[in-house]
Amino acid sequence: MKKILLFLYVFFIFIYCGQLNAANTFKYSNSEIGQEFCPNLLDEINFPTFPYELKEPFKVFVELQIEDISKIDGKNLDFESFITLWMDWKDPRVVGVLKKLKVYEDTKTPTWLCDFPANAIWGDERKLFNPTIEIFNRKSKTNNQVESVDWVDIFSNGTIETRSRDYARFKADFDFKKFPFDSQIISFELWSEYPSTIVALQSYEPAMSEHKKELYNFNKKDGIVIPGWNLIDVNYGAYSLSLPFLSKKWRTTSEEGKSDTYPYQGFIVELQVERISNYYLFKIFLPILLILIISWSVFWIHPKQIEAKVNITIVALLTLIAYNLIMDQEIPKLDYITFMDAFISITYFFTAGATILCVYSYYRYIKYRRKVNLVDYYSKFLGPIFYVTCIAFCVVIFF
Repeated sequence: MKKILLFLYVFFIFIYCGQLNAANTFKYSNSEIGQEFCPNLLDEINFPTFPYELKEPFKVFVELQIEDISKIDGKNLDFESFITLWMDWKDPRVVGVLKKLKVYEDTKTPTWLCDFPANAIWGDERKLFNPTIEIFNRKSKTNNQVESVDWVDIFSNGTIETRSRDYARFKADFDFKKFPFDSQIISFELWSEYPSTIVALQSYEPAMSEHKKELYNFNKKDGIVIPGWNLIDVNYGAYSLSLPFLSKKWRTTSEEGKSDTYPYQGFIVELQVERISNYYLFKIFLPILLILIISWSVFWIHPKQIEAKVNITIVALLTLIAYNLIMDQEIPKLDYITFMDAFISITYFFTAGATILCVYSYYRYIKYRRKVNLVDYYSKFLGPIFYVTCIAFCVVIFF
């Protein structure tokens, strides 16, 4: 009896876990389906083209599960991610076949019938119309779209469902003006090769709403973890766009010589991430401030010790140059100034200024031989005040 109860429990968990991982709520058949059913179903299906007589597009429902983002690379303007993409749609011609085989159910909770390898459906002989949806900002492309599909499921209400799992690099458009206190948008841009008159993309609900609400379980046991970043928000949606750069490919010319550009529809998932800045505060900003304090401490040394004073300021300046080289490894070469650039440039200026003022202080000491050197005296106080003022001004400009 215990073994039977354990078996039923495991079977129950298996069924419901399977449902949660799909973009489709389904059930398994209570009656036995013969082994010849799936081969017969595959033989009956032969619909490689879009049914234009419908005069309406296939609605493809999309669920993008982001399972991991292992790295955000600002230098190369990309990020690495492991994702699972579920897509499902209904083909009325498949519904006709299921009715013929007497397994059709008009329900929102259909029965799972068969799964096929992708090459059985879209191999040498295309059995079904393929909406051909790809992630366009994926840096490397698979040899063909069929390779990325793990399997094709068919359900009793005519729903066709595919699952694709992928680990790849994706292009991103970053704005580094506030670096290293910046937030960025990383996205997954899905597009069909067909216009929106043939394929219309929609989000699968409530799955996508749950991902947005829970932030893909960010920093939890089964959620995503982004090293060096915090996930702030998730947004998604379908949007329409006419693509002028595709006009030559999709342009048709009527008998009167007029031309049209077909509308296209995409589906985008955006993640707003915020850089964790503690590393830069403790490893970059504080050491640079310490270097500046050391360089500015030369004004407490007697003016006649010119060699000691200049040595300190020059060494401080060279150290700042080394820190600047480290920062060059974090972000690409930009045509605008970041907050970090402004901070280091101001520190450069004040460190170099300390060297110049040391020389001028020594000149006045040799010339006037006064016990109190006015250059050293005023530099002790005015220098830090001007520096803090400049940094505050930068904060106002950049933030």
